[in-house]
Amino acid sequence: MKINSKQIKNFNEDGYIIYKSLISKKEIRKIFLQLNSLLNTILSHNNINFKKNFSVEKKYFLLKKKKKLLKSKFYDCIRILDSFNTVIYSEKIIKIIKKLLNTKTLLITNHRLRTDHKNEKANLSLHQELNNISTESALIFCPLIKVNKNTGSLCIIPKSHKFGHLEFNNSKIPAEEYNNGKIDKIINGTEIPNYKNSKVKELFKKENLLFPNLNPGDAVIFKSMLFHGSTHYRGPGIRWTMLGNYHLPHKTPYLLDEKFKSGGSELGMPMRIPYKKDLKKIFKK
Repeated sequence: MKINSKQIKNFNEDGYIIYKSLISKKEIRKIFLQLNSLLNTILSHNNINFKKNFSVEKKYFLLKKKKKLLKSKFYDCIRILDSFNTVIYSEKIIKIIKKLLNTKTLLITNHRLRTDHKNEKANLSLHQELNNISTESALIFCPLIKVNKNTGSLCIIPKSHKFGHLEFNNSKIPAEEYNNGKIDKIINGTEIPNYKNSKVKELFKKENLLFPNLNPGDAVIFKSMLFHGSTHYRGPGIRWTMLGNYHLPHKTPYLLDEKFKSGGSELGMPMRIPYKKDLKKIFKK
């Protein structure tokens, strides 16, 4: 399905669109097959007993229990998995984002596959997408399982992007460091609206919150200044969610301003094996 003029209009007017079947069932199956392969490799190499017919979730939780650090390394390596990157950089998605952002060139960062589950709460407070390489981008939230308000999922405030960046009491820190649980408090009427910004106070109300109902492979594509957050996953297993951020080059200070001073690294990941390291010792059991 190609992007149409109505979707582009809705994206600019509402700050988001819901794109059905952005990722195909075939692509999802391949990602899970490779996740399963990675887990089999790690568990076997570390002599952790498991059955090959265990689900991906069961192997993940087994690894988490036996080798917590390796579970984290598994998570790090998902973002360089070939099946995952094939989707992130697919011609289909690139064409859709280019149409939505009205650009011929994109910069792509921070793609990852979140692994949220009920034993590890991930309820990000409402926030705008800051501390990235650009001041304007399109983000993708695409679960590989079915999610909705009841299971816990993405929450957005439609049209909130129109006000640009709205600074409020704790908006200059990472969203994961906010007072998480804010969305649930707004829904339950227990939130104290001391935002120090009248527009934010007006926006952060129960009636403004939207939880899109998404089937596996459906995606919310939204503007970076749209207020968004999440409630923790309450369903069984894991909420596998593909995230990606697609930036406009002409909104990227690092690219344009030679005096620009970075506020953090984007591409620096400590994943390369040192030149002088003895490879045989690394894999020695």
